[in-house]
This record gives sequence, structure tokens and C-alpha cells, in this order.
Amino acid sequence: MTQPDATVSGEPWLTGHVIDAADVRSEDGEGALVRGGRIVDEIEARLVDARGDEPDGELIPGTPLLRRGDVSIVPLSWEPPTSDEIRAAVRERASELWRGIRSACEYRHGAALAVEPGGAPSNAYVRALERHGVRRADWWGSDDRAIVLVVHGEPLPAPASASAVHIVPLGWLSTTRPTRRIPPVDLTWSPATDGRGGDR
Repeated sequence: MTQPDATVSGEPWLTGHVIDAADVRSEDGEGALVRGGRIVDEIEARLVDARGDEPDGELIPGTPLLRRGDVSIVPLSWEPPTSDEIRAAVRERASELWRGIRSACEYRHGAALAVEPGGAPSNAYVRALERHGVRRADWWGSDDRAIVLVVHGEPLPAPASASAVHIVPLGWLSTTRPTRRIPPVDLTWSPATDGRGGDR
């Protein structure tokens, strides 16, 4: 199984948070649920409604935005496979952030649809999800885009190893309006570079 970038290991990372030997804390004092709502607000405004080709950078302060062709990636968390108190705190905050994003998407778009590995019509995007070790992918349609909340990791009950939001063309997941040809898909990102490409 490949993680978002299989060459990266090391310390945990969580968007918008400072992680040190003492604790895990928000950079700006807001809770993970609130941050999740802000992330979805910005995805809708900048990547769905505006139809802009946003360059790599930040979606909101402390939250990276990556462009990979037709895919936009918002890295959320990276949790290396070790267990100590700090990593447990990162895991809990990452879970809160995931719930915040899921709640905001459900409020706007209703219940999520699931991408079932091996069950969905196989295309370049679904195969890339499988290749990158995505164990869960829930999505919502928003205009002609799909907002996809992904969790990487070994099958349950193993803890998640990473999470992100992908924004892709709706036809990549829709069975009613499928895209016939999907170009090769690059879903890699690296927590060692805050998801961007330059060193931290």
C-alpha cells in the first residue's frame, strides 16, 4: 500500500495546528470543527463557485492547497504508525477535523456517497485512490465538481495514517454523468513540506 507520498515518514502533521512535545494546539485558537467548516466554505468559494485555477499555496492560513492537473488537494493530516500521547492527540484532532468537514458538506449537500474500492466503476481516479491506500472516500456533488473526503490507512481497526480533501470533476465519480476519459491522476503530497513542495 502506498501513502500520499510513500517516501515520507517521521513526525505527525495536522493542518492549522502546532505539534510539539507538550501538546497539539491550534495555530489560531479555533477548534477543529470550526476549521473544517472554514475549509469547506473556501473550497466552495474558490474551487467550485469561482472556477478559478488556484495556484498551489494556502486555502486558508495554515491549510495547504495543491493543484495536480484537474485535481485540487487539501491535505488535512499525517499520522505515522507509532503510538504515544501526542500522536493520540493528533489522531483525536484529525478525527474532529474530519467530522467538521463531513458535517459542513452534509449541511450543504446532503448525505455523502461512498466510493467503494473495487465496487465503483474503475477509472484513473478510483485506481489512484486504491493505489494510494485510501480506505474510505466519501463524496458530495457541488455543481460540476465533487468534493471527496479521503482517509488513508490499513483496514480497520488500524488507525488512519493520513486524510485529505480532493476536489475533482463530478464525472469522475458520478454514474449519471460519467466522464469518458480521465487523464492520469497524481494524488501525492508530503507532510514534510506542509503539502506544498518547499521545506518547512
